[in-house]
Amino acid sequence: MNKEKIRELFYNLDNVNHLAACSKSPMLKTVKSSMENYMDNVIQLGNPWNLWTEKVEKARELFARIIHADKKDIAALYSVSSALNSIMSSMEFSNRNEIVTSDMEFPTTNFALYGYPKYGAVIKTIKSSGNVIDMDDYVDAINKKTLITTAIHISSLNGFRQDVGKIANIAHENGSYVYVDDYQSLGGVNIDVKKSRIDFLASGNLKWLLGVSGVAFLYVNPEIVETLKPANIGWFSQKNPFEFGAESLNYAEGARRFENGTWSIPSIYASIEGMKTILDYYDYIEKEDRKLFQHSIDSLGRNRIPTITPGEAANIIAIPMKNPGDAEEILKKKYKIITSARGNSLRIAPHFYNTEDEINDAIEKIKFEFFK
Repeated sequence: MNKEKIRELFYNLDNVNHLAACSKSPMLKTVKSSMENYMDNVIQLGNPWNLWTEKVEKARELFARIIHADKKDIAALYSVSSALNSIMSSMEFSNRNEIVTSDMEFPTTNFALYGYPKYGAVIKTIKSSGNVIDMDDYVDAINKKTLITTAIHISSLNGFRQDVGKIANIAHENGSYVYVDDYQSLGGVNIDVKKSRIDFLASGNLKWLLGVSGVAFLYVNPEIVETLKPANIGWFSQKNPFEFGAESLNYAEGARRFENGTWSIPSIYASIEGMKTILDYYDYIEKEDRKLFQHSIDSLGRNRIPTITPGEAANIIAIPMKNPGDAEEILKKKYKIITSARGNSLRIAPHFYNTEDEINDAIEKIKFEFFK
């Protein structure tokens, strides 16, 4: 694969060492053009609703292809937070009222879940040990009272990776739904929602999917979707969104029943171009990202720089230090190296457009500045 050709798809990679896909991907040239196209459409056409609807359908289709699903099983939303709250609003807490989650989830998950104890939910949080979770922890936590289990695919803290298919099996054996936050995975690690038997999967487009903020997509298992009645919804959740004075709900078919109000149309335009690029290089990206990840781990080891990223991880390498936020700013301002602070660590997250030389240079600067 021609790395230079890939790098030419993005702005400014010759001037900036962008190693923070876990926070924001660099700007694709086609993404910028798509947002300019959105503005031109509004200027020339005023309110092109039919065109916008076509764009949403195209984005839905592309997301479905990435996760090996069907377009009808995808809802278009604004963020993973909005997706999870729409899911939770469809849950009924009666005989089954327990939610199993963990402290390795992105904070969105834990915060959103704690909005539901007032409806009868009981939350059980699995505590990690050494920045990882053992599969037996899920076996111990999930039981016949578990209504839904959350399973982060890759943790934004340190790249810890879980076998979500195995967790789904444990959950289903006990009659529990399983929800997967795939924000730090999708676009860098491939997944098949049908083979993994996932009930709900959400991911945004800001990071590994090469888009912008303001858009996320939700997959809902077609075998269960018609049994669910979400309350956190908007007009696009209905078969007839233009019905004035409605006195009852008439849900749209499939996952669209989980949608809210008017989509973030500029973000939809951008998401199409990002996901098209991911699909253009789909088979290549996961292998290349894995190679770059391992190169980063090996380089840190050679330079005796510590990491809290476990061996069976992906995408993100976390370097513990006292003031990671300050380190991020120093690297950015002094060397034009883009990293991402999170918690007590500085994270580097190479994607398929990066080179091994960029990783070597960044680690050399990190060692010089913070590990003399």
